[in-house]
Amino acid sequence: MNKHLVFVCLLSVAGCAAMRASQARDAHIAQATQAHTYQHACNEVWGSARTMLFAQDFQVKSADAAAGLTLETEWKAAKDGASERYLFQGAAPTPTSCRVTATKATKTAKGDTQMERDWHMEWNLIKQVDTVAANQIESDAEKAGDSAR
Repeated sequence: MNKHLVFVCLLSVAGCAAMRASQARDAHIAQATQAHTYQHACNEVWGSARTMLFAQDFQVKSADAAAGLTLETEWKAAKDGASERYLFQGAAPTPTSCRVTATKATKTAKGDTQMERDWHMEWNLIKQVDTVAANQIESDAEKAGDSAR
């Protein structure tokens, strides 16, 4: 009986360590993603952002020239009568660099809308546009995860 209890306790400790590692890894990726500046001009990043949105079945609204570095999608039906859309905003700190923020809006079937920054979508864009930076962020995240165990 005691052997089983010890085994269950060991599994719990190992599970907690794995969860801490995963949380530390995700936290590092989220922080690095939100602070990321592409070493590419925004027009280079923008094409990839549009392509990524189209690949996920989002339709990008036509933007006027005044909108500049803004991409907004139409509402897309999601589960349970809900719908979602994205707003991507870019800023060019220099002519050869770009920062991107992705905001996800979710509307419930009742019509309530919630907006939040979507670092997962930003992370997917980094992985497509800036593979060197993505590899470095992943490597650093693995180290943060290992330290959290």
